[in-house]
Amino acid sequence: MTQGTEMNHNTETSSKHDRNGQRRMKISLRHGTETWFDVDDITIHYWASAWTGREAVTVRNGGQPQLVSDTRNFRFKTRHEFDYQGRRYALQNRIGFGKVELELYRDGVLIDSDLFDKSGIRINPETGRLDWAYAIKQLALPLLAGIAVGVSFGYLVGVVLK
Repeated sequence: MTQGTEMNHNTETSSKHDRNGQRRMKISLRHGTETWFDVDDITIHYWASAWTGREAVTVRNGGQPQLVSDTRNFRFKTRHEFDYQGRRYALQNRIGFGKVELELYRDGVLIDSDLFDKSGIRINPETGRLDWAYAIKQLALPLLAGIAVGVSFGYLVGVVLK
């Protein structure tokens, strides 16, 4: 494989690995979004705060991390461009409802991407069918909350109009 043509794509959803910290992307409301890319014998680390809008990209080549890009904004799409060891890198971040996607480019070529997706309906990749266990878990809480609100409202209306 020639250099610049290899591509890694990592799609993450909630799994047992979330509890053990065995993920390339960590997302939390308290600590923000954090992900790592290991390419060209360096580690590119991306961190974004959910509270302040700050985004930082650091590069580590064995020693201390070096800050290569730092910005503060509340956009749903940002791009960090930097040069490191004679190579041009770009890290693009897209945030949607229940979805975070990061793409890493080297010299204009997409070489790695990470996707965290908690939106939509999950399809089992082995069978190609709807994952009913996940769908029921996602629908159960809103359905039970709606029933509880409806019953409570009906009871209060019945008591007031009696």
